[in-house]
Amino acid sequence: MSNAPAQIAPSAKTAPILHQVRTGRRGAPLVVLVHAVGLDLTYWDRQIGALADAFDVIAYDLAGHGASPAPGLPFAFDDAAADLARVIETAEAGAACVVGLSVGGMIAQTLALARPDLVRALCLMDTVSTFAEAGRAAVRGRGAQVRAGGMEAIVVPTLERWFTPGFAARRPDVLDRVAKTLRAADPDVHAAMWDMISTLDVAPRLDQIDRPTLVMVGEKDPTTPVAASEVIARGIPGARLEIIPDASHMAPIEAPEEVNRLLLGFLTAL
Repeated sequence: MSNAPAQIAPSAKTAPILHQVRTGRRGAPLVVLVHAVGLDLTYWDRQIGALADAFDVIAYDLAGHGASPAPGLPFAFDDAAADLARVIETAEAGAACVVGLSVGGMIAQTLALARPDLVRALCLMDTVSTFAEAGRAAVRGRGAQVRAGGMEAIVVPTLERWFTPGFAARRPDVLDRVAKTLRAADPDVHAAMWDMISTLDVAPRLDQIDRPTLVMVGEKDPTTPVAASEVIARGIPGARLEIIPDASHMAPIEAPEEVNRLLLGFLTAL
């Protein structure tokens, strides 16, 4: 994989904006929320509610997710970071505190390296900065599954990776909602996202990120395990790592109170 910094040109404010919601206090620090693959902005509802009293908050749908139009394929991290840059620039509220979950955290790292002028701080949740070759193959395999069997082929294994058995038993309504969102996703976009994810390799350049960073990970996350978050926290100077007890890959959904407590504490201390 190349270690050369990505080059993302300043985005034009006239370019189409992805579907988004904005709430909170205009003039307060801007917080932008970037969701996981296959989901949409509505899954940030608990974080939006917690942040809105003190921050200017934007959540947006990634290209090809929710109500955002599908991107041209293939889709690369540079494209996803350019979309995020456009959201921040069009808000006209200065640099943003970028909060990214899973692929959202990967996009946030990419933007912080390519356009540090747009990033005030990072909160990276249940994410990674690189993969071993076996991991890249496994990620590409998820895209191949979707191409062969449609979205239905990945619903059950995704739910098993994303949530602990205890949460699944307590909140079958949440798993039903997630399953319906996944089934409604565009399989071509979903497969392309996994191809994109398989290319991630920002770990060698994490020491170039000089923004306050909070790294969070579910204690029982099998997809982006604690060890992967430890790599990020060691790589970014001054980064802080928090492990969310008894949570899996969707920590903001499974443990919103603890995630929100840590997130608010981090952001208000900036």
